[in-house]
Amino acid sequence: MCSIGEDDFGDEGGMHAMLPSSVESQAVTTAGDCTKCSQPAEELYKLNFRQPECRACFLNYARHKFRAALGASKALPRGAEVLLLIDGTPESLVLLDMLHYAQTQNTFKRLHCNVRVLYIDAGSSLSKRDPLPALRDCQRRYTPFEFHVVHSNATPDSVQLLDNYIAIAEPKQLEKHRNLTAHQDYAQQQRKRLMGAVAAQLRCSHIFESSICSTLATQLLSSIALGRGGSVALDVALFDDRLPAQVKLLRPLKDLNAQEVQLYVKAQQLQAFPTINELDKDSASLQNLTKSFVDNLQLNYASTVSTIFRTGDKIAAKRCLNVEVDAKCALCQSDLEEETSDTLLAIEYSRSVSEAGAALQQRQSIEQLEKCARERLLTSRDLCHACSNIKTELGIALT
Repeated sequence: MCSIGEDDFGDEGGMHAMLPSSVESQAVTTAGDCTKCSQPAEELYKLNFRQPECRACFLNYARHKFRAALGASKALPRGAEVLLLIDGTPESLVLLDMLHYAQTQNTFKRLHCNVRVLYIDAGSSLSKRDPLPALRDCQRRYTPFEFHVVHSNATPDSVQLLDNYIAIAEPKQLEKHRNLTAHQDYAQQQRKRLMGAVAAQLRCSHIFESSICSTLATQLLSSIALGRGGSVALDVALFDDRLPAQVKLLRPLKDLNAQEVQLYVKAQQLQAFPTINELDKDSASLQNLTKSFVDNLQLNYASTVSTIFRTGDKIAAKRCLNVEVDAKCALCQSDLEEETSDTLLAIEYSRSVSEAGAALQQRQSIEQLEKCARERLLTSRDLCHACSNIKTELGIALT
């Protein structure tokens, strides 16, 4: 017999719509006894699907996720030089606080690495929401970490210590780009290249990025939609080795969710300083719409976001089997296809037909259109499909 209950269907046989789950939001309850250590506490921290805990037990739980991500993978060697990227978001400050705590433990529990902090200035230091004072407060709180700043449009060798940094006005370039989706994708790839180059400049072998579960779920869906399916596994993995100068990118907060981050911020009294980024406004780009979609899922169907993220964990990175070729994309450093893909050829063929429009005559044979499509692929042979789209949409040279 069918195991589906009759209540799952309407009177007309149609299926009822899925209702949003009634999952509790993040909450700090009043005084009581901790269910973990049984000690009385002035505040109890209640996570979804967990019993209320005192502040110390909650912090131990959250910090264990951070240490477990690094310990299970063994991706961070002892004595490594680490560059921690912060951007003023709660996630980045949580990572900074956790890393500083791990550095101040006794010899047995200490995370043995040397840490520098990097902030990439996208021009917000000249706005009313100047992040430099907040950065200086962080520098005083998290001594002895060195804080460095570099402008997003500057060269890697222009990185400076926070105490010596002077903001420089840069001309706005957003108006030059008509496609916000391509511009956001290009800005993200350029940011990664700058991170890797600055890390090499500071002689750091590893970079810590503060992406959490919901952020990586958004990245997974966006990468697939942008045509980066071949490299999507590295976009959401703990370990990413596509940066220049053999710098490794790590995402140690990948197992934390937004609720845990917000409660950690409250427990440690962290002050986020969101900066102005013109590319993150509520504009109709694929990345912004995907983020809005995932945020709505996180609000109403939190388990679905976790499912998306865990699916990305199961995807294996596609590697080039021919060691002699080992071709890389000139922009994102992802592996390129060894042979011409039939799918990409069909896309370029369709694009050729669309651009021909009314000028397309019957005398233009299928062979001619296919030849034109192959020529398009050859002109962008050093770029992956997604980066080739950036080049086409923005009309700029990618090197």
